[in-house]
Parts: sequence; structure tokens; C-alpha cells
Amino acid sequence: MQLQRLVGFAAAALTAVATVNAAPLAAQTTSGPCRVSPGTVSGADACQKARDLFGFVVPQIGIAVSAGNPVLGEGSTLGGWPKRAFSFRVSAVDGQLPKNAVPIRLTGSAAGSDFGAVRTPIPLPSAEAAIGIFPGIPLGLTNTLGLDVLLGASYLPTLSESNFVVAPTNGGVAFQSGVRVGALQESSFVPGLSVSYMRRKMPTVDLGYMPNNDTLMVTGTSVTSNALRIVASKRVAIFGIAAGVGRDQIEGSASMRTSVNETVLGANQRFLVELPDLRYTTTRNTAFVNASLSLLLARLVGEYGWSSEGTVLETLNQFGGRKADEGYRYGSLGIAFRF
Repeated sequence: MQLQRLVGFAAAALTAVATVNAAPLAAQTTSGPCRVSPGTVSGADACQKARDLFGFVVPQIGIAVSAGNPVLGEGSTLGGWPKRAFSFRVSAVDGQLPKNAVPIRLTGSAAGSDFGAVRTPIPLPSAEAAIGIFPGIPLGLTNTLGLDVLLGASYLPTLSESNFVVAPTNGGVAFQSGVRVGALQESSFVPGLSVSYMRRKMPTVDLGYMPNNDTLMVTGTSVTSNALRIVASKRVAIFGIAAGVGRDQIEGSASMRTSVNETVLGANQRFLVELPDLRYTTTRNTAFVNASLSLLLARLVGEYGWSSEGTVLETLNQFGGRKADEGYRYGSLGIAFRF
């Protein structure tokens, strides 16, 4: 019976690993029709700049939302009800935000510009909880098929750099949920091993780009991450280590509204350009390691991770030599409790 279970676990693990390591799907930005008012000018340049800005920033926010380990410092299920684990962390992506003021033209087709890019941390404080539901089935010195429910909440602060700002709306708070299934429950002699799925959502934000006296607003930006993780962990005395790999499907949606001020025949005139139903999707692989130190009732945990390059999205506009959807480093520092 135990041999059959082990074969089943091996098959499940191989399937999960194959899923995680599959080639990333192509990044894609889509939108509704580009509209301009009055209709005597062209909105092609404003709409293309909105698409490129959106495609450059959203993957970075998605990495901050996804982070690495769904429960900081943990790779094992808890062992059933009423066991619980809580963590409070600040995650940050070693990101890049546009910095240059470039003109938005209202004639002809879209023109390529260099927005530049400056290194800017993208932080995301969050609180997370794991609640033991099922202890699992005994298997030698451990249990298997334990089940935990994962819950969380995150907060995104306002970010700004030169002419670009990321401003949260509706309080800047969003909630997450997921589930974790244990292959091996950690014990004195056996490391923990689990597979988890978590759907994370970023607080709704507005992206503002304000070059010269023009304003390009990407409003109601919503970023969602579907995160699959395989994590192993082991504690020895007061020290602990966890490592894992995973895959993130990142989805973003928004609308764009741009106001461009031009002087026509000596008179100032404002033109409005709109781009509804702006959407972006990408899939990225990630790998991470956690290290923890027990401090009486709590553990101090640090995380370092790498989100690999997705299928690079080609853009007409440039970002100082950086590419949309390239690889980024991220890290977390937090404190965790078990009850």
C-alpha cells in the first residue's frame, strides 16, 4: 500500500515539475479601438505609448504580487486542524520605472521614443495565513496528502519616479486565497515537500505619465497572479531553510485616457485620446530560497528569488535598453508564527 502511494506521489511530482518548467507562453497586449476627440488628429502615438508603458510596468507589479514562497519559510503542511501559521512580510522587486519626458504626437503614425528607465524598488507589504484542514495519511515517519487553506492580504503604497506615478485606489488593499497539498509533512527525520496554488490580486491602481503639460493616465489597473509552487523545507535546531520553484500566470487589465495640449493657430487646444479594455498576459517561471532563524515564539525569515524572463514583448518605444517582460530579482523579509 505504501509503495503504491509513493508511486502516486512520484507521478504527481513529475507532472507538477513538467508544468512548472514548460516554456513560457508568449506575452501579449491587446486593447479596444483607439479613439480621439476631436477626430481631426491621430491618436496612434498616444495609444502605442500606453500599450508599451502598460506592458513594461505590469510584469514587475505581477512579480511583487506573486513573490516566492506562499507561506514565508514553510514548505510543509501544518498537520491538520487547529494548527495555523501566520506571517507578515515586505516583498520588493528590484524594478525599473520610466523616467524621461517624451512628447506625445497627434499627427501621423506612432513614433518610437526612449522613456529611459531608473532602478526603483517596487514594494508590497502583505500578511498571510495558513490553516490546517486535514493532517494527511500516515506514511512511515511522515504524513502525506495533508491539506492547508492559504489566505492573505496585501497593500501597495504610492510609487513615483520623475514623470511617472503608480497610485493605488480604494484603499490600496487586496486579498488572496489558495490551497497547499503536502507530499511529505516535515518531521525530525523527513523534510517537508508540498505543492500549492494561490490566486493573488494587486490593489487597483492608476498609472500616470505626465510629460511636459500632457497627461497619460492608465486607470483602474488590476493585476492578478495565478501562482503554482513546489516547495521543500527543513529545520535543524533554530535554523531553517526552504527552497522552491514555480510558475506565475500574470494578467493585467486597465483603460487609458490621455489629454494632450497643443497650440493650434496661436490658441491652446486640448485633445483627448482613449484606449479602452487594455489587457496584458504573460507567464513566467520563478525560483527562490528562504532562510529562517527562530526567536522564541517567532521566526525571522528572509527570501531571495529570481523571476526569469518571459517571452519578450516587442515594443515600439524603448526603456533605456531594458526590455518589457525581462527577468527580475525579488526579495522578502518578514516574521512568521506557528500555533
